[in-house]
Amino acid sequence: MTDAQRQETNEDTIVVECELEAAPEKVWRALTVPEFVATWLDVPAADKVTADTTGPAYRIIEALPFSRVRYAWNDTTVNKPETFVTFDLEAQPDGGTWFRLTHSVEPVRTIAAPANSNSPPLMRVAA
Repeated sequence: MTDAQRQETNEDTIVVECELEAAPEKVWRALTVPEFVATWLDVPAADKVTADTTGPAYRIIEALPFSRVRYAWNDTTVNKPETFVTFDLEAQPDGGTWFRLTHSVEPVRTIAAPANSNSPPLMRVAA
């Protein structure tokens, strides 16, 4: 992802990265329009879950257009707490999208880097 984002993760975190041929706008729609999510990920939105629904469901808890979507993910077939899935998207020069999926048991904390994207300042000692 960009220098402006670093993510803290733990050992229970799964990260998958790849480049997709589709533009970020198209990937964004696939992740945010419930009918497309149901087709692509084969899961309903949490507000569409009914008594006869089994398996996973999601609800969007954060959305930054064309760059990040975060789901709270739960699965009625397992006795585990809700987990979190973050999709980070970055436009590529060829029109594609760099795609990063992070699935974790806790919300992934994003730490903003300095506005000029430099590394943390170096401490210099006066001579």
